Amino acid sequence: MPAPYFSHRSCYVNFAEHLQNRWNPNLFYPGAPNRWAESDWRGFLTMIKAFGFTCFEFWLSPTLFDRPALEGGGIYADFAADMRGVIGVAHSLGLQIKFISALNTIGPDWYFACPHIAEDKQLIVDLWRHWARELAGADIVGLFPGDPGGCNRNGCTHETAVELALELTEVIAGVNPAARIELGTWGTPFSGWGGDLYAPPEWDGTWKKLTEDAEQAGVCHIWNGKPERARQAFDYLLKRLPAFPQDAMVAINLGLDPDGNATMGGDARAYARAIGEVRPITTWDYSAAEGELIGYPHWRLPRLLARRREERSAAPYIGGMSYTMTPKLNLLTLYTAGQGFIDPDTDPDLVSRAFCRQVFGAEHEILGELFEAFEVVPGWGHCPRRQWSREVLHGVYREIAERLEAADMTQCALPLFPDPETYRQDLLWFARKFEEMAGPHPDRERIRREYWEKALAIYDHIRMSADPRAEMAAEQFSNILN
Repeated sequence: MPAPYFSHRSCYVNFAEHLQNRWNPNLFYPGAPNRWAESDWRGFLTMIKAFGFTCFEFWLSPTLFDRPALEGGGIYADFAADMRGVIGVAHSLGLQIKFISALNTIGPDWYFACPHIAEDKQLIVDLWRHWARELAGADIVGLFPGDPGGCNRNGCTHETAVELALELTEVIAGVNPAARIELGTWGTPFSGWGGDLYAPPEWDGTWKKLTEDAEQAGVCHIWNGKPERARQAFDYLLKRLPAFPQDAMVAINLGLDPDGNATMGGDARAYARAIGEVRPITTWDYSAAEGELIGYPHWRLPRLLARRREERSAAPYIGGMSYTMTPKLNLLTLYTAGQGFIDPDTDPDLVSRAFCRQVFGAEHEILGELFEAFEVVPGWGHCPRRQWSREVLHGVYREIAERLEAADMTQCALPLFPDPETYRQDLLWFARKFEEMAGPHPDRERIRREYWEKALAIYDHIRMSADPRAEMAAEQFSNILN
């Protein structure tokens, strides 16, 4: 068997406060649903290792990146203890651990701390030192520019982001000298810094004022950088890159818009090649496999695998990551992503059939192709391969449900998490709901309530995020095929 093409194959689970759902771990809210025990983590990590990943990646989100963390105790100590356990399990399985965090985003209200304000700067440094120490077993630490995050107050620019990242690299090395740094360039580039970020009048650094003022102005709060700004930012990064550790990685996508295309900040391939001559490069292609907002069974396999081939052709990439906010649901996507990093020439139809053959049995391997019918939901990263008529979809969803009902899960040959039968039941639930929405008279208000109960009921127990995506998700799910 040929050696894997990409050596760094990271599975990124974003369990941030605005992306909580039934299929995502809840690490912040004791007493609320979806808590994972160590046995759950072992099951999940065993699965992604079998799928071909080499690293588990998570976001140290703003809820935890907050001043009270410095005092210890509470959810901050609990999270640190939980993740130290996860690090131990991962290492026992031969997996690496990477955590990323935005350079300067503080607290559940997403305050964008300014490095040119002394008190803010000290808090940024103190929090990075604290978490680098608490999670000292991590193999890789990702310095993520933002979203949420960044600053354009008091003269902050993309240069500020690079200099802050360099300083934080030294802070991390002081408490975890074995950790490898991954420097992120997400955005157009360096999301939220300088000219990429909308500038509200008298901005106080709060997410609320930033987004409300941007909305009133009819613009996006980020993704405003143009190709000339990208050139200046990458020129500066290349100038300062030799100051970063020799083994530091730089995460750079092929293009500088949210989908890794060249429609906003421009084409990044030349920058990737230039950076690749100085430091190892990875991709951080966030929406190739799955978007945010609505959790459902994705089938973005052709685009996902095509992106791997594009990366192979464009620059000396050593690997990248595949993201999910539904790690207990989108198992076919995870399997395909892992296999695609190993062999970018993997065929989407063959790999999906192979997965379903191993999971549902040879007589139901066609489910691998039928599941493509789920990929009809507009949203971030949605790039369908083909168009379907409503009548055809209705029949396909019915066939999916019938095959899932007939499948014998006791013969599943892959180590699925949480377990094969739970996976089957979740897929069956979606097949029945999609079948109803493709029919003549769906009860959309009832479907909205049922989706909330199925997927998002954790928000009956916790505060809604500063970014209230859960409410939008339920409404949009109920209007699929409307």
